[in-house]
Amino acid sequence: MAILTACGGGGSDSGALPPQGSLFSPSMNNELKTVVTFTATDADFPNPERGFYRWTWTDLDTLTRDDADDAYKNGYRLLFSKLNLSAYRNAELPSTLLAQVETALANSRAAGTKLVMRVVYNYPETEVDYRNAQDAPLSRVLAHIEQLKPVLQRNADIIAFMQAGFIGAWGEWHTSSNNLTEAAPRNQIRDALLAALPTSRFIQLRYPAYVMEGSPQLPAAGTQRVGVHNDCFLASRTDVGTYDEDATIAAKQRDYVDRLGNFAPFGGETCKPADELNAELRSQCADILGEGARYKLTYLNDEYYRAMFHDKWVKGGCMAEVRRRMGYRLVLSRATHASEVVRGQALSVQLLLRNGGWARIFNPRGVQLVLRHAVTSEVHRLGTTGADPRTWMPASSDQAATVTTTLPANLPTGSYQLWLALPDTDARLAADARFAIRWANADNAAAGQRWDAQLGAFALGSVVEVK
Repeated sequence: MAILTACGGGGSDSGALPPQGSLFSPSMNNELKTVVTFTATDADFPNPERGFYRWTWTDLDTLTRDDADDAYKNGYRLLFSKLNLSAYRNAELPSTLLAQVETALANSRAAGTKLVMRVVYNYPETEVDYRNAQDAPLSRVLAHIEQLKPVLQRNADIIAFMQAGFIGAWGEWHTSSNNLTEAAPRNQIRDALLAALPTSRFIQLRYPAYVMEGSPQLPAAGTQRVGVHNDCFLASRTDVGTYDEDATIAAKQRDYVDRLGNFAPFGGETCKPADELNAELRSQCADILGEGARYKLTYLNDEYYRAMFHDKWVKGGCMAEVRRRMGYRLVLSRATHASEVVRGQALSVQLLLRNGGWARIFNPRGVQLVLRHAVTSEVHRLGTTGADPRTWMPASSDQAATVTTTLPANLPTGSYQLWLALPDTDARLAADARFAIRWANADNAAAGQRWDAQLGAFALGSVVEVK
């Protein structure tokens, strides 16, 4: 619904003036404004860098376009892929392998998917067949990270999150054959990985205790780049060794992971507690809904140990909510903007929105105002300042944000339909609508509000006149 109102003038008995009139600066008084409101939707739809993932059909170096296309077609925007370096525990990585990894990442990009990556030196077949797994000496690990660094830097756009890997069985930072779980070597590996990735990307460690050791006090937002991946989420009292056996220590670790979710991503998979006697799985709807919200769950394996977890969520009637709420879920409530703007001058849109998901956005994300000429249909994408979607935290109430752009001085005059987009910030993905975030708002044909999958933008159902 769109409402026109003059700001700063006499009140209207119709209630047309929006209640948060303080959002308008005094300089905007007596300026004709447009106010539009929106309806949320409970529809389930995929969005970048969040939700259930599936595994790639092969190791990362042989990931095909068909594999990534199949994942996208079936609603997955995240793929988990391991790079198995078992053949190179005592050798340099050949250039042919590095080229294969580069091609694989390009295949993921072309398909519209992103990756959760992990590098391993072994991958035992069963959950108890790991005690003799071999990793590589520290010097070789650091050399491999240095060799991978240019590939990771060039393709960081397609890496959603990187699990630390390298150490021990499955790269899960236990049972190392080279004593890499000692504090000094694992911290060297952690720091090398952080240096190998752009500062915009996160790594995740398997154990909260290791994250706490490196950051005993959580730093300010924007400086923490290390999160947790829990690969036995909900599987036992300790999540099969994820948390300490001592209940007091475990409580502190859980509280830390709870708070860490505001700064760094949390994800992983469920598991069979093969190594823990009399383990009690927390597999009911109340468990996933409660702990998904508590730990700010961003992603989860869709394919592992389904019978004891996923199938119970389906039977319990909460799977649809789990799918909706995992990661972020951004909902527009209201938008307010000037009805007329002179080209060359600023156009601001005041938004009321909420994040109804369990987590925030973690990787950089832009906000665009998309103007489409009402007569010619010519589209102009304009970047904005004033809002960072990564600051839109999960909440049940609305929060305010204002985005501002300057209209080009040569913008053709006329009426423009206004759209709002959240594209990827990487130049290779910014114009690809498959990587844009979809707002969780219902289409409303009567109000001219709808999601456009080609534009990767949501029509606000309002018009701005450019003079």
